[in-house]
Amino acid sequence: MPTVSIPSLAVALARVSCQEHSRSSNCSRASFYYGAQLVLADNVLYTGPVRVVFSCENTTYMWWQAEFLRYTYVQAGMNAELTALVAATEEPEIQFSCNSIRVANYKASIPDAPLLVLNKPGGIAEWAALDGPGDETVLIVDPDSMFVRPVVDPGPLTAGHAYSEEHDYMCVDIPGNRTVIDRHCRQEVRARVQPVGIYICINRACLAELARCWLQKSIEIAADPVCREALSGTGWLSDMWGYAIAAAELGIHHDLIGFSQVTGSNSLEKPITHYCFPLMENRDDFWMRDTQKPILWSKWTYRPWENPPDFAGTTVEGELLLERLREFVNARSAGEEPSIIGRSRST
Repeated sequence: MPTVSIPSLAVALARVSCQEHSRSSNCSRASFYYGAQLVLADNVLYTGPVRVVFSCENTTYMWWQAEFLRYTYVQAGMNAELTALVAATEEPEIQFSCNSIRVANYKASIPDAPLLVLNKPGGIAEWAALDGPGDETVLIVDPDSMFVRPVVDPGPLTAGHAYSEEHDYMCVDIPGNRTVIDRHCRQEVRARVQPVGIYICINRACLAELARCWLQKSIEIAADPVCREALSGTGWLSDMWGYAIAAAELGIHHDLIGFSQVTGSNSLEKPITHYCFPLMENRDDFWMRDTQKPILWSKWTYRPWENPPDFAGTTVEGELLLERLREFVNARSAGEEPSIIGRSRST
């Protein structure tokens, strides 16, 4: 396996053996609580401290997504602090309007194989190691997210219990996924591995312990040429498998719930729209890498702060996405700013 180098502070934390942590883990010793019910959608008064975090880079591409995320976050009425974990780059430091914490950049942790997704476990490991309320509930989101309405409060989360989105492509029975599990997960806990990933809701104290192993596992998987080939030759899911395996080894169980719909789903059922895929001109078409049909709009080609195209005919979540983006562009042009929620805290 190639030599692995990891930058900065989180890294000493990541070097601690995940196996050692799993033996002494508060998460694994805690009794699990299954079957917790979410409160009704109109009740968003949080019963305890809540923080929403996302990882991004100090780039214009990530910055405009973060600014739009904050706009829809405020418009949706989210009553929790939003924090950007901003990985350093060679670009001049960009000012983010939400609370932000500067972290190291981890994409070069594997020599000759840069991988942007490593910034998520790296940045979260740095942030989670800072002083902060251990009983805080943390919702991890992606910057390419638009809040449609508030995410309801799941109530206090005990150690060893979390919520997560379920992802079909993380199914443990897919041969490539099984290769990753067999090579990087302890045999006695492989049955506990769940098809989990962004979006994740978890107790901060538990996350602080999990993040150390999450980072180390992600790097090990990304540096493994067999796993890289098994994951379509890109290693793009290394951080998700690092999380899923670290959680299984620490005894963390996730209740699987729906936080989001993706662009192309023609749905507004969930509180968040994840615009990870381009919007098609025809709502009956869905973007695929090998069958790209006429694209209406994509985050990959959008230039801030252009007005988006007319959205008649695309999917319902796509229509709302472009409508909100147009509102935001117009608000910026008019010099309007939504109120900032809880920016005084720094950890």
